[in-house]
Amino acid sequence: MKRFLILFAIMLVVSVGLMWAMMAQNGYDLFAPEMSGMMLVAVLVAMYVSFRISRILAKRAERAEGGSPLKGAQKSKLSGLFNSKSQALQAREARVAARRKQLIAEGKLEEEAPAEPEVAPTPPGEAPTRVPQSASVADKMAARRERYKRAKEEGKI
Repeated sequence: MKRFLILFAIMLVVSVGLMWAMMAQNGYDLFAPEMSGMMLVAVLVAMYVSFRISRILAKRAERAEGGSPLKGAQKSKLSGLFNSKSQALQAREARVAARRKQLIAEGKLEEEAPAEPEVAPTPPGEAPTRVPQSASVADKMAARRERYKRAKEEGKI
């Protein structure tokens, strides 16, 4: 409530100040009796904007306390707006993980090992044409040279 009141006061001052400046520039008086409707609109807009901002900030703080997967990133001001997963997606991921564990326990599903890229074994004395992504730069360049050489021999280049 304290955050809402502070935001409301700031928004009200800004909106009334902008309206007063625009009206004074055109030769009108903002505090004339005819302008009471405009003042009511300014108060309502300030209330709405303050309420929305305070709800967004409250939800962001609630998400940060709720064990979000973005522990460190959640602390920054804009990361919560762009990087957070919806609660529905988090619930679905939890259901899928629980079902996977259940199927593995029942023996209906095999546990997946991290897949490593298969590299065809090269005969001895021949340079490899493909190397794993984790290979050194020198090995990658040697494989590229070999591919280029073979393509040139086959007339593809």
